[in-house]
Amino acid sequence: MKKLGLLLAFQVMRLGVSAQDMGLTKTKFVIGVSAPELLHAGVGFDLTTINQLGFTVGVGPTLGGVWPTVSAEHRLYFGKVQASTNRRKLFFRQGAIYYTAGDEGAGVLSLGIDLKSKKANRGWTIDAGYFLLFPRTRDRYRDSFPALRFQYFSYFKKA
Repeated sequence: MKKLGLLLAFQVMRLGVSAQDMGLTKTKFVIGVSAPELLHAGVGFDLTTINQLGFTVGVGPTLGGVWPTVSAEHRLYFGKVQASTNRRKLFFRQGAIYYTAGDEGAGVLSLGIDLKSKKANRGWTIDAGYFLLFPRTRDRYRDSFPALRFQYFSYFKKA
């Protein structure tokens, strides 16, 4: 399983480097609320016009404490290019989440949209999909849940 994850990460990075447009490369800072990532803050990096890598850290309430998370994601953008932003706004997200308080993780697949704010280089992200907890138990219905996420983002150009 670990080898498959490394191979997937390598392929995504290779695709991003081979098609990179230096004029578009930007950094995006995000804050949000979601299931399963809870309250989170992070950063996203536009690799190409259709690829973005992101990393977040988060916390959420549990009985008697907090539940820290670390996550990584890849977004594949598709659809019509918007004239106002020169970007596609629909995306397919693949993510991995690690719960640092235990020995568990989750895989996430979702579809989403970036909605532009009235302020330049800012906006909202909404995505919905499915997440699966690892390690899995014998009850597959107990290990899978709907995923829903709301984020506010702000872009800053790389120096």
